[in-house]
Amino acid sequence: MTEAVWQALGLAAESDWNAPLPAAARPGWSARRAADLRFAREHLVPWTVRRLTGRSSGDGRPAKRPELLPYED
Repeated sequence: MTEAVWQALGLAAESDWNAPLPAAARPGWSARRAADLRFAREHLVPWTVRRLTGRSSGDGRPAKRPELLPYED
């Protein structure tokens, strides 16, 4: 992003910001399964438990603005 702004200002390019990135090596099977398990533990299981128990992710949290106040410009 910075390089694009730099070039838009008419300054000399340090690199071709529009060039595609080189292909990244795909992680191995075990690394992908570990990432899947981490996602399930951190996000999927808590979400599923909340749905099964009828709770919301905001239950028990205080309101950001508990009092209704007039809008001021």
